[in-house]
Amino acid sequence: MIPQSLFDNCAVLPGWDKHLRLEAWKNWRSMATPTIRDEAWKYTSLARLEKMVFSPSTPAPSTLTLNDIPLTFPENRFCFINGVFNQRLSAPLTADTYLLSQRAWPKIATQYQTAQSYFERLNAAMLNDGLYLDIQNTTNTPLYLMLLEDKTGGLSQHHLRHRIRVHAGVKSDIVIVDLGLADSSSLTTHVIDIELAEGATLNCTHLKKASAPGYAIRQTHAHLAKNSRFTHFNVDFGAKLSRNEIVVLLQENNASCQLNGLALARGQDHIDNQTQITHLAPSTQSLAHYRGMSDDKACHIFHGHVLVDANAPDSIVNQQSKNILLTSKAQVYAEPQLEIYNKNIQCVHGATVGDIDEEALFYLRSRGLSNEIARQLLIFGFARSLLETLDDNTLQNELAEWIKTHLALDSELILDCYKEPDHENTH
Repeated sequence: MIPQSLFDNCAVLPGWDKHLRLEAWKNWRSMATPTIRDEAWKYTSLARLEKMVFSPSTPAPSTLTLNDIPLTFPENRFCFINGVFNQRLSAPLTADTYLLSQRAWPKIATQYQTAQSYFERLNAAMLNDGLYLDIQNTTNTPLYLMLLEDKTGGLSQHHLRHRIRVHAGVKSDIVIVDLGLADSSSLTTHVIDIELAEGATLNCTHLKKASAPGYAIRQTHAHLAKNSRFTHFNVDFGAKLSRNEIVVLLQENNASCQLNGLALARGQDHIDNQTQITHLAPSTQSLAHYRGMSDDKACHIFHGHVLVDANAPDSIVNQQSKNILLTSKAQVYAEPQLEIYNKNIQCVHGATVGDIDEEALFYLRSRGLSNEIARQLLIFGFARSLLETLDDNTLQNELAEWIKTHLALDSELILDCYKEPDHENTH
């Protein structure tokens, strides 16, 4: 899949520790590719990916502009195109925000790596670059991290890693925009390490829309100290293979996390969401609410694992997965799991998989709507309900338009149905 020559090209890049790369490369080469016999991969096959032979990404400068991206971006943004930092579209780097290739790589090269993580080892060996964010003061507006994929020659690969550190008592908002803007096959790995100090708060929104024939593997590791809070909203619009792994460690008292996810799979998309939350201290709280929608022959997987340690009394756990099948050939696999070693806790979990609610459909049709209009409203409402948890109204509305376009919904029709009634003209 990754020839030795590609690693040799990466190993000699300036700013990196060749020894650390080589160690990760050897570890990766010694590991077996995950198969459907592995519990964590039983619904996701890598057989096609393993047979592909990737090439270096084309070094030609990108001509992308902000107008090519259907979102409103503030000035405090940092952009990577095909794994390379793009200064033209980014805010100036600072003493607290710098590239891993400049000075941060030795600090994080072996940190938070999971021994069984096949793609994290590959990422460490082949890393293009990444950003180190040392957030020391509360921010009033979100910081945008743009990870874009432009046209390249052949089967390209891009590997990014980012480190986000939020200091004690600081609150910050980050929006990660992860877009494939070219319809070509590629392999992308993204690893994000997050560290929250005591009393810190981080609200992270991750928007993912890979190229249709692309393979995207993303991992997020969050470590939470006392009284810290982490919220993560994952919106995935699908790809040939899109896998999202989120690992949260609630390490000290009163740490809490809220994970929300929305997967919109269509065509032959394959979206695999894996969450792992570990309660290690008393009075910790976790909430996970994932919604999935599968159309055509697409597949969505949700596997959520929550472990409550013996040293974590008074913990509160709530894990829910709700899913809709829009066709008879679509697939959904929902597996919320609890592993509990303490009796003094509150735990709730559940999962639903089904068609569109026939009673709700009948109700809307009884109000004079056609079957197609009623279906579109229910589909949009199912997705929109999670968007309303976002505090940023502008981002919420722009994502709503993305959803309408992605699901081929009639935007004008939905807008008319959502309009408030004109009470002045009502008799």
